[in-house]
Amino acid sequence: MSLLFQTLNVGGITLKNRVVMSPMITNLGTPQGYPSDSLISYFRERSDVGLLITEYTYVNSVDSRGSANQLGLYDDTLVPKFYRLTKAVHDAGTRIFTQLVHVGRKTRRPLINSTPIAPSPIKLMDEVREMTKEDIDRVIEDFAQASRRAQSAGFDGIELHGAHGYLIAQFLSPVTNKRRDKYSDGVVFVQELIKRIREVVSLPLGMRLSVTEFDDGITPEMARKIVDRLDLDYVHLSAGRDGPLGSSMPFYYREPAFLEEVKKFGRPGIPLFVVGSVKTEKDAEKVLELADAVVIGRQLLAEPDWVRKVRFNLPVRPCIRCNQLCRGFLFREVGCDVNPRLGWESIPLPSGRGEVDVIGGGIAGLEASITLAKRGFSVSLYEMEDDLGGEFRFFMDPWKKREFHELIDYYKAEIERLGVIVHLNSKRDVTENSLDMTSSPKSPPFVEYSGKRILIDSNVYAYQDYAFVWSERNDVYITENSLRELDQTRRHLLTSEYSKIGVKVISQKVDADVIISERRRDQPTIGKAIGRGYWAGVLYKQAP
Repeated sequence: MSLLFQTLNVGGITLKNRVVMSPMITNLGTPQGYPSDSLISYFRERSDVGLLITEYTYVNSVDSRGSANQLGLYDDTLVPKFYRLTKAVHDAGTRIFTQLVHVGRKTRRPLINSTPIAPSPIKLMDEVREMTKEDIDRVIEDFAQASRRAQSAGFDGIELHGAHGYLIAQFLSPVTNKRRDKYSDGVVFVQELIKRIREVVSLPLGMRLSVTEFDDGITPEMARKIVDRLDLDYVHLSAGRDGPLGSSMPFYYREPAFLEEVKKFGRPGIPLFVVGSVKTEKDAEKVLELADAVVIGRQLLAEPDWVRKVRFNLPVRPCIRCNQLCRGFLFREVGCDVNPRLGWESIPLPSGRGEVDVIGGGIAGLEASITLAKRGFSVSLYEMEDDLGGEFRFFMDPWKKREFHELIDYYKAEIERLGVIVHLNSKRDVTENSLDMTSSPKSPPFVEYSGKRILIDSNVYAYQDYAFVWSERNDVYITENSLRELDQTRRHLLTSEYSKIGVKVISQKVDADVIISERRRDQPTIGKAIGRGYWAGVLYKQAP
């Protein structure tokens, strides 16, 4: 049996396999901080993994919260609602840990109605107040009491969030800790915190830690020295502090993401968990050469049945590492461009029967076809061209072409598995028993230029692609404003790729022979097309 599917002992409890679901912000909790039914369904659907870890869960109602609808274990009245979550997961045969956090300076004053606190008064977003000894004692006790509530709620273990620039990481990183008392050695704070938690609960206790902060902060060697001084049952290695680089690397970065840093960290004497752009069984096996458990995040958003499908060699819906709907939760809940069911797990697919024609073999038509087939329909898919995929066939960004085409490969395998009959080079008229998936917003056509000075001042994703080809025979400029809608990590790495091919990212417009200034509020995206196909397939009713 593959090591991936073998059991693992962590702090006295047994995980049924070595796949861990990464803690990820969802906004599926309630404003009061307890799990909603949607969040419970979200976790239960991913319970094939050996261990689920909740998103970061705040420990007090004073100054520890970092986002809206974030989970919180700050009061005893919340315990029954969390028990509802742990029971649902346990009934599915899986373990669940809660990840506890104080965000420190990584919050906004309006969210907590007070001044953010931190080890040192180094501003990130709002003004920050340096923690006093009383603050430190209070926060340690907050973690301890939140741990007590977690144990009462039935959690199997506790993970301290010591990565990504939150409060514990702020004590540990030399960039954010400039204190001159005993807590200038940030490990002392964490030691006192762990000691107090162990006085209160008997649960396994681990910590998430950035193996690198990508600058003068924590390094792999420093991270190892920190862990060797702490009384932990496991360590979970991630990466990043405040950005632009972080743990959720886009398709411009290698996969798995942080193995070189993990090699420098080495193997501690406790179970080692490692996260970072793990998508395939091969990726997972690479991680398990260096670690005891592989932590998977965005791939489990894209494919909740990843463990079962890998085990039985079934088509796996791939994460394309676009960092779009799974990032930026100020005004919405978690989403996934390739999995429109995310967040709607509590709604079952309605059954259906009969024959239905799907017209259009782009990703909207492909998604509609497999959704209808899963409902029980006999599906025929008609495409006028000689291949499936629609606009996916014309990506010009080489990184997108490599990663996004995996999605088309998935659809082709899935429609074959589900028995969808494909008709290429075929036109089909729309009837009462068909779905027309051809009419959707199109990307602007590519125009060939040579020897021109081209200025792109447009948010349309297609022009970001065209820049890669235009740069071969033209002078290409793109404004920073054009990239503003991208996730900051993706934007940072795309800018780096542009610099390698001579595309200049500029803050001010320049004179040019060709000026592209088109802006779209509702431009075509992968997520919109797949979502359209999915819901068309869900809502389809055959004519009587």
